[in-house]
Amino acid sequence: MSNKGYVTVFLSIMLVVMLVISTAVIHIVDLSGAKTKQVTAVSSVTSSELANYNRFIFDRYHILLLDGNAGNRGEGALEAEMVELLKEDLGDEYQVNDIELSGKVHLMDDDLAEFKKQINDNFFYDAADSGIDLIKEKTSGKDTPVDDETINRMDSDIAGEQEAIEKEEEKKKQEENEDGEQSENEDAGQEGNQHETEDSEEVKDPRDSLKAYTDAGLAVTILPDDVSLSENIVDYSELPSSGRAVSDFEDVDTSFTDIDRMKIDTGKGGGWGDELTTGAEALVYARKHFNSLTDRKFDDTYLNLEMEYLIAGKETDGANYKSVVNRILLIRFGVNFASIVLDVKKMSECSMVAWGLTWFLPFLQPVVKYLLAGCWAYIESIADVYLLLRGHKVPYMKNEANWVTDFESLSHMDDYLDEPSDEETGLDYNDYLTILMAITGDDLYYRMLDVMQMNATQEGTEGSETSFRMTNAITAFGVNASINYKGKEFNIYEEAGY
Repeated sequence: MSNKGYVTVFLSIMLVVMLVISTAVIHIVDLSGAKTKQVTAVSSVTSSELANYNRFIFDRYHILLLDGNAGNRGEGALEAEMVELLKEDLGDEYQVNDIELSGKVHLMDDDLAEFKKQINDNFFYDAADSGIDLIKEKTSGKDTPVDDETINRMDSDIAGEQEAIEKEEEKKKQEENEDGEQSENEDAGQEGNQHETEDSEEVKDPRDSLKAYTDAGLAVTILPDDVSLSENIVDYSELPSSGRAVSDFEDVDTSFTDIDRMKIDTGKGGGWGDELTTGAEALVYARKHFNSLTDRKFDDTYLNLEMEYLIAGKETDGANYKSVVNRILLIRFGVNFASIVLDVKKMSECSMVAWGLTWFLPFLQPVVKYLLAGCWAYIESIADVYLLLRGHKVPYMKNEANWVTDFESLSHMDDYLDEPSDEETGLDYNDYLTILMAITGDDLYYRMLDVMQMNATQEGTEGSETSFRMTNAITAFGVNASINYKGKEFNIYEEAGY
């Protein structure tokens, strides 16, 4: 009997132990399952929050971002939304104590690192149609057409001609002294070296004609009639580019009276070749998603000339248009000047006009010849931009076959106009905008965000949110969730991002 009692006691103890162990296991499994459910629920909640991305920005610009300010309700509103979603997912058995956002990654952090990353991701799909390689091919990499060698050759030519004129004048004086008399129409042995006063007065200085157009406002003069400029004015105060300086190129001196200044002007539009490669992703992205004067993709934008704003960053369409026109003129001026100085026929024509203008001071003729060549190159550049603004392509490097102007061309530019043809070769207006965007640097990225924000906050635009600001845009965040289940507190951390 005693042995049976021991067995009964032993079995009772074992049963109690098994019950305790089973209860502990069931509790552990229950808690483990509860934690798994909580982790899954928190992950689901963060995914739901990511799904509240700004639809307007994504649909138009393919950039994913979340308004961290929850439509001007504050970050707490996001946390409150997630608390309610989590309660709904978990049920009554769970008590959601708190949700706190942490580790937010803003679109504008680290010099717009997140924005640039998304642009690069877009480039993967757009690279084949970028057009960047085509621009390089058409320009043959000649982004500095007037180099030091050209300038030195020009200086040498001027010095040589001036020396020859001085020798000829000295020779003439000696002959006059020997003869004892001066002839009114003496041939000094150099063609066109002397002109009668009456004839010289008939020689028109093309620089005067150019001045009439530049004084009247050249950019406005060549603006196509069918182009509409937005009347909206940019308010920089809450834009991403706020506080960044707006720089501009110094315009060409269109008086063409200073040879040293002209040498400087011919090189101002160069130095962009490498930037086409290093910034290719942003350039392709900008061309695809923003309007320009000749390529209107959207009709509901705050500014009509968006790519022009990306380049110039000024507060109105008119100011951006004028700045871009002047910058394209700089590029074309350098290229056209490089072309004209190599054209013997055109330089001979410049020389003849120069003689007519400097008959009373012959030693000025070589300098005036090159100043007139610069004036003519600028007139050609105006004609180039005139055509570009109307949808035409213009050959990058000019020759006798595709040079279109003479000294009087500004008075009849419409004579060059035909309908743009698929057979035209060269660069179009948007190609030049691409070149100009390439040398804009990081300002290009900030101004793209400016345009996105201006369009996304317009009243009346479908999908817009007037309170949205890029400074509040986030692309990733962490969630710290505090949850009670059957008296035990769980702290769940989840990271989420696009």
